[in-house]
Amino acid sequence: MGVRNAAWWGAGALAWGFAEATFFFIVPDLLLTAAVLVFGLKTAFRLSLAAAGAAVVGGLLMWLWGAHDLGGACRFLLSVPLIGPDLTMRVADEMTGAWPLHLTLGAITGAPFKIYAAEAGMIGVNPILFAIVGFVARLARFSLAIGLTALGAALAKRIGLERLVPYGLAACWLAIYAVYVSARLAV
Repeated sequence: MGVRNAAWWGAGALAWGFAEATFFFIVPDLLLTAAVLVFGLKTAFRLSLAAAGAAVVGGLLMWLWGAHDLGGACRFLLSVPLIGPDLTMRVADEMTGAWPLHLTLGAITGAPFKIYAAEAGMIGVNPILFAIVGFVARLARFSLAIGLTALGAALAKRIGLERLVPYGLAACWLAIYAVYVSARLAV
């Protein structure tokens, strides 16, 4: 088994993608970027496909909840750590305009996918269209994280710091979450 068991990583990507699209608040990008270091770019990208697919399944559940009980869905969303009324109102506003663009940009600006999914259900966005756009948006964000990790690892290897890459990746994620949590707590 061990740390290099791709099947376990695949199961982890599926579970994490679904969980983050519904109730979890830590992004699956952590697993996917670590996969770059353990398996390489190709396997990490395959895992991102699994995570994006599972996120869409979770997103469709949130879509259904939003379509049938937006009040209940909103109360649930507000119970998720780091989600506040400012994010739910922001997403509600964004969904009235060019929602595919906002859904995609929200993935890198700190607005959780689960909020977009519930709002999409509430306003009656076609669930198939939402699933397609959601998959592309999740995959784009995951691919960006994977690509940046691969680039950083390649640059570190080029200058002889390859053994420090796992520590650098951990430091990057700690910094990202420190900034995000600080910003969210300041709201």
